[in-house]
Amino acid sequence: MTTETAKAKSKLAILSSSLSELETQLEPLFTQTLPETLLSLEPIEQAKLQTLLTYVTYDLVFIYLKSRGIDPKTHPVVSELDRIKGYFDKIDKAEKPDTRHIEIDKAAAGRFIKHAITQAKLGRPPGETPAEPMPGPSSVRVPVKVTGKMLERQQYEKDMKERDAAEGSEESDLEVFDDEKMDEDDDEKVVDVKGKGKAKEQNDKGKLSVDASAAPGTKRRRATVDPFAGQFPFCTLLHGT
Repeated sequence: MTTETAKAKSKLAILSSSLSELETQLEPLFTQTLPETLLSLEPIEQAKLQTLLTYVTYDLVFIYLKSRGIDPKTHPVVSELDRIKGYFDKIDKAEKPDTRHIEIDKAAAGRFIKHAITQAKLGRPPGETPAEPMPGPSSVRVPVKVTGKMLERQQYEKDMKERDAAEGSEESDLEVFDDEKMDEDDDEKVVDVKGKGKAKEQNDKGKLSVDASAAPGTKRRRATVDPFAGQFPFCTLLHGT
């Protein structure tokens, strides 16, 4: 019994000293409100302080339950303590991010090596890519869709060509007259007309003769008219005497 009592007293002494130290550390926080304390801290420091205060509160509840003879493992405070420990891990990762270790990707390296070997066999540098073919006319023939209107137009053009060919053959059968020969025939007819006019003038003197100058291109001379005739009869008499 004496040994157990001694162990209990030693644990109580340790607990009392721990609580006294805790009061000393928490005393600066009681001088001002929590928002005022957080205002002067960096974001990471604010997260640390809020997490620590929450953990201390749940830890004191755990100690209180144990001092009262209640098993804390059956109380929800244990799950809350585990949740707060997860926030400690997140803060540690934020302060010390994981350094990425350089590792060789064997699969990617193998692909690069195979590609380089293939390029060397083809006689091209490893970084050079084959030239793309220039766009040109496609050799694929697209079937043309024949419609009724296209057939009608084709038949119409065929009929027009046949009609033009028939008209051309008819024109070739027509007689072509020489222009010079036609002009000579016209001149002979004009001479005959003139001769007949002179003969008629000689035979019929009492009749109206045909003036040979009436040919195309000549005009008959009009008789002169006295503008003063009939206005001055006295002058006319004197002129007549």
